Amino acid sequence: MKNALKILVGLIFLALFFYSFQNIMDFEGVATSRQESFMRVFAALAQPNFQDGETTRQVAKGMWETVQMAFLATVMSAWLATPFTFASARPSSIWGRGVNFVLQPFLSAVRAVHPLIFTVPVIIFVGIGPTAGVLALTFFSTAVLSGIFSEYAQQHPSLSWSILFKVHFPGLALKHLPVNLVIASVLGFMGGGGIGFFIQQYISLLNYGNVSVALLACILVIGGMDLCGRVVWRKVRAVE
Repeated sequence: MKNALKILVGLIFLALFFYSFQNIMDFEGVATSRQESFMRVFAALAQPNFQDGETTRQVAKGMWETVQMAFLATVMSAWLATPFTFASARPSSIWGRGVNFVLQPFLSAVRAVHPLIFTVPVIIFVGIGPTAGVLALTFFSTAVLSGIFSEYAQQHPSLSWSILFKVHFPGLALKHLPVNLVIASVLGFMGGGGIGFFIQQYISLLNYGNVSVALLACILVIGGMDLCGRVVWRKVRAVE
């Protein structure tokens, strides 16, 4: 019976995949003119404009601002997620289960909305700039880290809250920092500050050499952060 159910689920998955592929993917629209445009853009991206000192300064400034945005949002969301986790991760009373029953749907709803959407009302409230990006990312990241912290606490019941709060949760937050960096990199497209603001400007001016410089900066910084986070997390997991 179980094998038949697995086969049925597999067939449904394959049917849905091929149905979606057939309805969504349209390669007939790739005309020769579009191929030529793509090659021109790709050729321009392959030639980063490092000669322009102003571009380098703008990219460095935007990237540093993005790092600060992601760092602030990660730290603040980790702080905010901690009490939510404590209240809902290991409910042992009726009160705890009640809080968990109310809290989890709310956090799931927040996680279902992209931070770019949160940026819009925040910009109306505080104006265009990195402050809006940090607040929008903090709101979203709090819900994400609450889920990550809660799941980790439930999977490791032998770990005390003290060890979780002092070691493991900060490690998980650091591991999540590169994700927030990626999100912060695009918030500028909606006025949330950071490197995304300059990338949007460069694209609108068809200055793909400058876009290439910005993308390389994102790859180097985010990739480096990701590697560092993984190294630290390996050491954190060994602490009990």
